[in-house]
Amino acid sequence: MLPKVPVPTVEQTMTEYLRVLQPIVTAQQHERTKTIVKQFSATIAPALQEYLLQKRESEDNWAYYYWLNDMYMDNPLPLPINSNPGMVLPPRKFTTVYDLARFAAQLIDQLMEHKEMLESGGLKQERATSREKGQPLCMAQYYRLLGSCRRPGNPRDSQYLPPRGEQSDAHVIVSCRKHMYCLPIKARDRGRLTEYELTAQLLHILNEAPCLPETEATVGILTADARPKWAADREMLLLEETNARNIELIETALVLVCIDEPLPLTYNARGFNGSPAGAHYAGGRDESNMAQEMIHGGGSAFNSANRWFDKTMQLIICNDGTWGLCYEHSPSEGIAVVQLLEGILKTIDAAQAKEEEPEQTQHSHLPPPERLEWIVRPEIARRLQEVARVVDRRIEDLDFYVYRYKPFGKNFIKACQVSPDVFIQLALQLAYYKLYGHLVSTYESASTRRFMLGRVDCIRSASQEALEWATAMCQGEGPNVTLESDKEDDYSAEAAADVKKRDHLRELFRCAAARQTEVMVQNILGYGIDIHLLGLREACREREGTLHDLFTDECYKIANCFLLSTSQVACSTNSFMGYGPVTPHGYGASYNPHPNEIIFCISAFFSSDKTSASRFARSLQDSLDAMRDLLS
Repeated sequence: MLPKVPVPTVEQTMTEYLRVLQPIVTAQQHERTKTIVKQFSATIAPALQEYLLQKRESEDNWAYYYWLNDMYMDNPLPLPINSNPGMVLPPRKFTTVYDLARFAAQLIDQLMEHKEMLESGGLKQERATSREKGQPLCMAQYYRLLGSCRRPGNPRDSQYLPPRGEQSDAHVIVSCRKHMYCLPIKARDRGRLTEYELTAQLLHILNEAPCLPETEATVGILTADARPKWAADREMLLLEETNARNIELIETALVLVCIDEPLPLTYNARGFNGSPAGAHYAGGRDESNMAQEMIHGGGSAFNSANRWFDKTMQLIICNDGTWGLCYEHSPSEGIAVVQLLEGILKTIDAAQAKEEEPEQTQHSHLPPPERLEWIVRPEIARRLQEVARVVDRRIEDLDFYVYRYKPFGKNFIKACQVSPDVFIQLALQLAYYKLYGHLVSTYESASTRRFMLGRVDCIRSASQEALEWATAMCQGEGPNVTLESDKEDDYSAEAAADVKKRDHLRELFRCAAARQTEVMVQNILGYGIDIHLLGLREACREREGTLHDLFTDECYKIANCFLLSTSQVACSTNSFMGYGPVTPHGYGASYNPHPNEIIFCISAFFSSDKTSASRFARSLQDSLDAMRDLLS
């Protein structure tokens, strides 16, 4: 039995909260919040804390639904770009349509294998690899990936999660050319389809769908709209029995398999100086292009209607060999998704390596997969056109850039006796400071899986120590400055010999790294401030019916407006995962450190006059170069 998530003391959280605010607010704002914190702690806080302690006694995880609703279920923004991450996996080589069908069949077959392993209780227990090594981790997220779906609501979404431990029939939904098919993969009266039977069924879809007219019934695009609007559209669709059955089949399917048309080579391929971004793979496509295919599908003219964005796992396969995933984030963190897919890919590749000749599909006597047909009322037909325009505008606004930093990776960082995650977080702080001359509220996800139903808390990387180091690195020149180490032409011999200055910068870096590590450890051991502050806020709402000034204060809003939203998504293969910013003038920044390079997915919005993904990537490159020079 795993321990329950702790409830930190009010004093501990308030002290840390004031410390977190110091580098991102003005002195006047900070003093005002100090007064509010003092009043809160002396009056209402003890009763709210007792409320949370009682909740901890009676529930498996006192914070879980507070966090789930705040992070996902109460968020009205559309899922693509704002919430669902996209993952690009190593491209395949497809020579024929049979190759594509067979690969899709292998993925489905392995997912079913995984589902049966879960049902039989065979999931291996994972354990912590640092900070109290060997401690068991919560495995609940793995049971929510297959067969689950988010459902829109107003004012709150909900989740469909399949009953755990029950063996049942299974099916997948295959979406091809915006037509959806229900493909049964296991039935109680006959068991699972073989890989070759699945291949034959998929070939039928791949042959039929391109010959069908693209009708108005491309309802999948409705799932890309704002949640309250999609909730209303879904209610209207459910009025027709045929539609209600279709939606039930989609929501209960194991996964959605999307057979996509590749995005054009020119699709948003922007580099530092307008050059194509990232490495080039399938069919000449660059990595930024491939990532956008996974995140949102490219718009109504391409694949955005070939989706059901509420579905937890959408496997996306293009005929040029590009493939990956779009996943709805609320049931699970990225690590569970990555572990599952990379494990399946390893199994498929190992099996293929042993094959001498691939066995061709045998004649199948199975009935063809059922194509889902929709009854589209005039109101829904109008909404389809309206949503297509809205979705296209949002997609056109996404500034997304995949950047591979090649001078070094985690091998060099470890040689400097620094945690790669800590090092990269400080690089992101320096990159931001270089562009803007100040730091901002920064989110980094920290796993709390050491506790029952643990998900994540927030590592706040914008510390006072990081600010002092970044300021010193940039010589206090303010925004848009160039690092001293970059000025090679006029870098004087006197400055190069200034050992004292270099030692001072190293000491400031070590202090910033130590602080970042301290905050990380607090979070993974259950003593982060964000979950506790959220709990106190919701307890205040439930007990008092109104919010204390602490939660309406300007500083609280600044602290929770994450202009830099980051996370490490470590992959063992040459894969990467990216997502959009969480605020209109913010950046999204995921990263995947490899031994000798670091892959970044940087996102912003073109509509913001303050941000630029390629400009941030350039600043990041300069920052990493300077850190290498400093620590070498």
